[in-house]
Amino acid sequence: MKIDIQRLDERIKKLQEARRIAADPELVSILLDFVSTDAPGAAPVLTPKIDHAFGSRSDRTDELIQNVVKGTTAEPGNSIWPTNVRAAVAK
Repeated sequence: MKIDIQRLDERIKKLQEARRIAADPELVSILLDFVSTDAPGAAPVLTPKIDHAFGSRSDRTDELIQNVVKGTTAEPGNSIWPTNVRAAVAK
């Protein structure tokens, strides 16, 4: 299995930009000025809330997420990934 790093990086950049906009109340206000709620089909799309869809996260999962976000790696011998997966990703 090969991971498309370029596509992943593009998605991360878009999500980071969306986060930056969402964190800025002035930008949100400007964006909402252009959102139409009276056009046909303009009703918001609601998704059901699913609690614990994947079970609770462990501290190791949180650590992995932080490593991915920061672009760091876990200490040698302290990884939840099997050695063959780490070796394949490192190539």
